[in-house]
Amino acid sequence: MGHFLFRMNDLYLKKVRELSKISQFKLIILTVIIEISVTLIFSFLLFPNHNAGPTFDSKLEEFFIVVIFAPILETLIFQYSIISYILGKRPNAYLFTCIFSAILFGLSHFYSPEYILKTFFSGLLFGTLYLVVQNKNNNAFIIVAIAHSIYNFIGFCLRQI
Repeated sequence: MGHFLFRMNDLYLKKVRELSKISQFKLIILTVIIEISVTLIFSFLLFPNHNAGPTFDSKLEEFFIVVIFAPILETLIFQYSIISYILGKRPNAYLFTCIFSAILFGLSHFYSPEYILKTFFSGLLFGTLYLVVQNKNNNAFIIVAIAHSIYNFIGFCLRQI
């Protein structure tokens, strides 16, 4: 079992290094497209009647929290702090770090089991983006926060229709 996990980590690290060759702009766009695709799969195929999620008193409050505040705070907590801490203790534990961060990210979105599951996948995506950009020796925090904010902004706009 241990050998399998080490092998999976090595494959994940190899993919992270391959993806780090892509420009930051393309990584942001790719992340947002994948995130939208996952959301569509969850919303229309897996859980079509699901509508749990946060509620807000006004559109201005929703915009500020969803598009600005949450992406910055969640990136700070779930990608920057957790990933940096674990990799500081276990420098090669990329896959474990990403999965652990994603589990906590998902659990922090406790509106429903479906929402937790969906945001777990978001956490995997944002965690991987963080590791990819960090591997490029660039400011991964800013790139992940931007991608997260763009995705949330698209969701915000669609909810206003």
